[in-house]
Amino acid sequence: MPKFAVKEWAEIISGPISMREQDQQVFEHADLPAVKDKLSVTLRLKIHNHHSDWAAIFHKGRKYSLRLCLWLAKDKSGFNARFSGNWHHDAGIYEPDNGLLLNKWYHIAYTLSDPEKRLDIYIDGEWFEFYSILKVKEQKVIFNDGPLYVGRSFNWKGFNGEISNFRYFNWRLSAEEVMEDFFNESQKKPIVYGSKIALVHVSTRKYLSTKGIKYDLGPNNEQYMVICSGQEINLKNDVWTVTGASGKNINEGDLISLNNIIGFKHQATGCYLHSHDTSYERVTPISQQQQVTLCSDRGSDVDWLVRRYNSTTSYDTGHLMSGDIIGLFHISTNKQALYSHAVLLGDRSQEVSCYGDGSEKNNRWRIELIN
Repeated sequence: MPKFAVKEWAEIISGPISMREQDQQVFEHADLPAVKDKLSVTLRLKIHNHHSDWAAIFHKGRKYSLRLCLWLAKDKSGFNARFSGNWHHDAGIYEPDNGLLLNKWYHIAYTLSDPEKRLDIYIDGEWFEFYSILKVKEQKVIFNDGPLYVGRSFNWKGFNGEISNFRYFNWRLSAEEVMEDFFNESQKKPIVYGSKIALVHVSTRKYLSTKGIKYDLGPNNEQYMVICSGQEINLKNDVWTVTGASGKNINEGDLISLNNIIGFKHQATGCYLHSHDTSYERVTPISQQQQVTLCSDRGSDVDWLVRRYNSTTSYDTGHLMSGDIIGLFHISTNKQALYSHAVLLGDRSQEVSCYGDGSEKNNRWRIELIN
């Protein structure tokens, strides 16, 4: 009789719930979707402090030496994603460079497959780290029938923080499925005219911001430099109001159609997100690219075309939603795309410019609703 694989998943913690170092949630193997040779776990996590020792997020297995698990490394909370194989009980990813920031929600995905011989970790929908099995004919992943522990595991303490939307899948999620789980359509809210928002650079996870430094563009023409600052939102400098295009009347509260022209007003300064051509050497200080500034004048230089990326076509249709990955194209300079990269200025902030046609990963921004 032929057998058919059935994709199943379960949300075993909806939450959010608070967890302390001694807290533990236990889920029996029989109550989870049946796994053959692949699985995925996704969850949302916020930690309140770094631990002086290893801290468990989840661990599946009756013994420490037979497991599928995700831990936080001591002191800086970098990920330690592990699994057991027939050649070693403790294979996988050992503490990537970057740890988690405190008091910030993250979406985490752990995907493991024996047929594909790999373990992948995603953070906020973006591929972050992977481990690949080299001896593909000999080495196999061991999937066990032990309980799933969330939080404290055996003699190891758990994390101090909050967790929600813990989901267990009996297949390896694709990159597109991880992104869909991160966005979670049921939780997405529309961005409307008048919304307070933040823009996060996808590649570096830093917020579009300003620090009050000005470009001197001539007599009576000083404009604030736009930068990318920290990975934690600054509610003074990182918040923008969505406006209509210059000279266009809009109704606050109306939905925003994609592939439309909009503007952004900086909450703290009252100035508009602006760019201009590179004549008279008006370029960024390091990369010599097209400047992005804050300007009080509301002419056509503050108009931006908004497009949403998706996995199947270049750009999407519909309405602008919180969590969308978007490109912003400056209208008056031939649709140069808003851009940033890991080029640091003297104060360690990140340079922002208009550069390229939107095809680079550095042109991608995530829009987040503040209220």
